[in-house]
Amino acid sequence: MLRKIILGGCLCTASFFLACTQQVQSGEQSNSSGTKELKMYQESELALLMRTMYDNNMELRQEIMEGKIPENFPERFYTIHTATISNGMSREKGPFEALADQYLNNMKAITRASSPREAKIAYNEMVMSCAGCHQIYCPGPLVKIRKMRIPLDETTDSNHGR
Repeated sequence: MLRKIILGGCLCTASFFLACTQQVQSGEQSNSSGTKELKMYQESELALLMRTMYDNNMELRQEIMEGKIPENFPERFYTIHTATISNGMSREKGPFEALADQYLNNMKAITRASSPREAKIAYNEMVMSCAGCHQIYCPGPLVKIRKMRIPLDETTDSNHGR
């Protein structure tokens, strides 16, 4: 009986290591010399665009907090509709397109703001449009996105000429 338990334990352990080895090997590719190379993850156009948007919007956040109102935003943001998506992801045209349009409209609203407070409100609406889309399609960056919001402080807003 003890032999069966030991043999069973050895088989389970061997199966575990075999499964782990197969998972590691599936991420590798052999080259012409027979050595194995790991596949590098290639970010999609949409993922790269959104990283650019994040960086740009963090700079925009700082400008708005300093009381500045931008006159425009990068034209490349309009490629949100056509940028290729990551492998394994699906983009339902209806909701994604509507949310992308909302993002672009919110960016335009920031540039049309007549006061720093209005720019802050429009900026926060833009952030929420990002969060709304990411709740549906890719929730990973939600915490980071929500931290982009600008606090609306009545005392400092009144000092910037409301």
